[in-house]
Amino acid sequence: MVNTPMNKVPLNKNAYSQQSKRSVGHEFLAAYYEDIKYVCIKCNSEAVFLAQDQKQAYEVRKEYMWAERKLCNSCWKQMRAIKAKLVSVELEYCANKAERLLNEAFLTQWLDLLVLYPQFGKKANPARVEFVKKHLMSQAR
Repeated sequence: MVNTPMNKVPLNKNAYSQQSKRSVGHEFLAAYYEDIKYVCIKCNSEAVFLAQDQKQAYEVRKEYMWAERKLCNSCWKQMRAIKAKLVSVELEYCANKAERLLNEAFLTQWLDLLVLYPQFGKKANPARVEFVKKHLMSQAR
């Protein structure tokens, strides 16, 4: 990784979410953000949570102030795409359960997404995995 100078961006703690404002330590925040280096939990690459990205996350998108970056940008984008696909698949399933439970390709795609999602540090859904596996097994008979 290229050694870059640490950026500093002014911090406005009044722009934080209400949840963050109630958090222990909010009153002790520094006057500025600094770049934070970390290692991605998915691909083990070195990454930097840029000061200006922190400002955007905490002050504009109102993310919780103690949430830490664990994924590099590439892995984060992959995780978000998987999450969006999972939401889409769940909606498709809810719209037509009987037909979807008989569609092996649909069930396989769903299972693949359910297994892949926790590899990005997200919580697994073992009940849903078993549900989909059960219906895939009934397709095999």
